[in-house]
Amino acid sequence: MYVAISGVILMEKRKLIPFYLDMSNGTINETNFFFLEHLLKARADLNFETGHHDYDQEVNVYLAGLMNSLIVCGPIINQKPYISAFDADVRSWLESHPGARNTYIVYRDNADFRLLLLGLFEGCEHKGAYQHIVLADDADHGRAAIYYELAASALMHLQGSNNALVNIYHTLSDTITETIQILKRAAVTYFNLLERISEGSLYHLEKEINDAQNNTAYTEMLDNFLKLYSLYKENPTEEYHKSLLELSEKLKVINKAFRFDEFD
Repeated sequence: MYVAISGVILMEKRKLIPFYLDMSNGTINETNFFFLEHLLKARADLNFETGHHDYDQEVNVYLAGLMNSLIVCGPIINQKPYISAFDADVRSWLESHPGARNTYIVYRDNADFRLLLLGLFEGCEHKGAYQHIVLADDADHGRAAIYYELAASALMHLQGSNNALVNIYHTLSDTITETIQILKRAAVTYFNLLERISEGSLYHLEKEINDAQNNTAYTEMLDNFLKLYSLYKENPTEEYHKSLLELSEKLKVINKAFRFDEFD
């Protein structure tokens, strides 16, 4: 199905609501539903269907909203100097801006940013990051998980453990690697954010890998053959004779030009 994202934004209750036009049937829907639908498809593709974890449904809605926010307010991220690749920078910013609410926001935003970067935009530079860090060189799933845990703790301190976001952050922390895989699948298969390897390119890539492996195996096997032949010349036993014949047959399989006719 081909889907076109519309550039028109509706205003409803002072909220900007982006929508898209489905070219296959002419219907118009909110982009939030677009992201949610294809996130669920990516889950199914990877056999990570909703229900494996207690709060998967809530996490799906959160992730869809997170991706939708890139359309509504993406430029705002350039105004967040506390986003950084380094824990020391994050802690330093919080030391200069203390308070439970700041702690929650800083860890949440750093976790969200890292999650989207690793899942959707791996290899991209965030020019608004603190000290203009290239986060693509630091693909650390664990740090995002820790940040979600810290955000959950700060939110519990502010609003108690009954807040639904607390459970969402805990679930994201526990399933960070799985979640990143789902986002990557959606980015490649449904959002066209990453280039997909064609079947032809994949075939040639696999062939090159197999050829390289065969060349390495052939070189090692040939070295062993020459060593064994040297031993045979010094001590021509039946055991060496048999081993040389077996090795020569294996070498012929890899390299049809190989010949060993001494025993003929």
